[in-house]
Formats: sequence, C-alpha cells, structure tokens
Amino acid sequence: MNTKKLIGIVLWLLAFAIPFRFALLETGDVGNIKGLISFVVMLALVFTGYALFDSGKQESHGH
Repeated sequence: MNTKKLIGIVLWLLAFAIPFRFALLETGDVGNIKGLISFVVMLALVFTGYALFDSGKQESHGH
C-alpha cells in the first residue's frame, strides 16, 4: 500500500475516535467550546484523510 493511503486511513480512524458526546449530546450549554472544537477537528481530519487517501491512488494509464 501507498504511504499516503495509510496516513489517510490513520487520520480517518483518529477522526472517528474523537468523542462525539461533546458535540452531539450536550446541546444545553450555549458556550459549548469543547464540542465545537472536537467537531471542527473531526471534520478537518476526515477531509484531510480523504485528500491523502485519494491522492495516494496509483492510477495506471495505458498511454
């Protein structure tokens, strides 16, 4: 496997290991900074992981 693909998979696993309890279940707190930060970090890790995974594909064209 390509190194970029492995890093992308690790970032996806890390993104989904972030606890969603703060972002999704604790909506009573108006100043829920911890939930906002964990949600933004999760989104950044998911998209960065996808970008690395997608750029790591080895496409072989017959030209």
